[in-house]
Amino acid sequence: MKKQSLSILSFFCLFAVNYLAGAIVPTHVDLRYSQEYQRSRLDLWLAESKKPTPLVVNFHGGGFKNGDKRSFQRNSILQKNLLEGVSFASVNYPFINQVEGDHRKLLKHCAESIRFLTENAKKYNIDENRISVMGNSAGALITVYLGHSERLSIRSLFPIQQAKGTPYLIPYIRADGPPIIVYNRSGLDDQVHHPKFAVMLRNKCEELGVKCTGYGVGNSGLKTLPKGIDINDLAIKLFRKSWKNQKK
Repeated sequence: MKKQSLSILSFFCLFAVNYLAGAIVPTHVDLRYSQEYQRSRLDLWLAESKKPTPLVVNFHGGGFKNGDKRSFQRNSILQKNLLEGVSFASVNYPFINQVEGDHRKLLKHCAESIRFLTENAKKYNIDENRISVMGNSAGALITVYLGHSERLSIRSLFPIQQAKGTPYLIPYIRADGPPIIVYNRSGLDDQVHHPKFAVMLRNKCEELGVKCTGYGVGNSGLKTLPKGIDINDLAIKLFRKSWKNQKK
């Protein structure tokens, strides 16, 4: 019992130190989810719990040319919810030049990270029936693709800065797909993350009866965030609701 208490105390101390430093060190670093590419690795933050924990998986942005999973260490959704019993993963994936310019091949490869996590759910004390996915820009495209094109039992999605590749994804949106909260903070001058892409996604979801709430700047066709509200808090609220409503 004493040894267990010291272990828990050490976890909280490590968390506090890294929180103040602005970054939280992962429980596991550079876990290989596929042997196919050098960048097929993920970091994993495991919440302390006797029962299997829900999991949020993040995919970084960078136009499929740049970016790294380590940027997630300072994300407020991680910092606020790890101690609340939510585990997190942040995934690297091959850049577009490493898959011969084949975006679909890249997207399908990202599904391997989810399969790895579900196949090793018992090992990492993860509840494979309570997994949500989020991502920024290129990561937003990956998020929507994984949730609606692949059958991975993902419960909910949080794409941020829905990007110009969205028209490619629209045919994959399915009526029985997971609910979405999408957020585009850019204005009308941003042609890569124009609000119209979030509107496009929301409209397709509404057409099919998929729950989708879109937030953005004023006059963008999207809802504006209520004053003082953090979009990450709204996302985790959706995640928790979807985990509660999971099908056994």
